[in-house]
Amino acid sequence: MSETPVTFDFDRSKLARTYDVERLQREALHAVQPFPTYINYHVIPLTAAGARNHEVTDFTNPDWTDWIELPVLKECRYIQEILDSFECRKTNIRLMRLEPGGLLQEHTDPQLNLDFRNQIRLHVPIFTSDEVEFMLNDRRVPLQQGELWYLKLSDPHWVRNHGQSERIQLSIDVVWNEWIEKLILEGEKS
Repeated sequence: MSETPVTFDFDRSKLARTYDVERLQREALHAVQPFPTYINYHVIPLTAAGARNHEVTDFTNPDWTDWIELPVLKECRYIQEILDSFECRKTNIRLMRLEPGGLLQEHTDPQLNLDFRNQIRLHVPIFTSDEVEFMLNDRRVPLQQGELWYLKLSDPHWVRNHGQSERIQLSIDVVWNEWIEKLILEGEKS
């Protein structure tokens, strides 16, 4: 990890990987099925913080805890296969749900930025439509089901679901290394 930020001149990159949407959707529906009805926004963890490393006081440091796979992730074999294909360490992995008509207010996630060469969040839309707006720096991100994206989430972003069905996205936090940086840099910038 770099102490001095590097400055990249993009805030999004569609990576050169796509995934089987039907398999993702089957596993996502299985994972969300036990959860009750929710209002607006719901997060289903697939990993959880384990033992805390008390020598690390900054929670943005990926070494502040050991991340453990939850039983639901072990049941999602295709998602596990996707994760295993990444040649970097994974930390916080979740399914992010947004109900029809739901709004995730504009916010920033200051630590999730390739420039810091620390932690990076990747996204795989599982259920989405053209009626879902994902805005980053006041520009729409054209997320499509089964695609893999890096987004610079330290910048302002928000999501609104204008559609009639829920939006579910796989959120994968990874620890920076040269492999993931190369994958992001080779991606399609829009």
